[in-house]
Amino acid sequence: MWYAGQRVKCMNGHFSGAIWDWASTVPREGHMYTIADLDYLPQWNTRTPVLSFLLQELHGHEDRTYFSAWRFEPAKGDPPWAEDAHIHPRRFSTRH
Repeated sequence: MWYAGQRVKCMNGHFSGAIWDWASTVPREGHMYTIADLDYLPQWNTRTPVLSFLLQELHGHEDRTYFSAWRFEPAKGDPPWAEDAHIHPRRFSTRH
């Protein structure tokens, strides 16, 4: 299960050069991120909808690039603030 507010680790930071046509920054392999939003969006090359994440650390006012969930794995443990944050996660399963 994936949910907004969840911490994830990037396991695949290899991107096609085409990414720079629509993104100003990309996740780096081995780095930790927070899921800001989730949606099923078409992959750029196959147009097949896949679960994708908007990452809190990478999006700004103009950059709302979502990245395929298969690039990430759940982080080990939650950050200490998560228990007190009163998060109401929007949960998604990778199964349809």
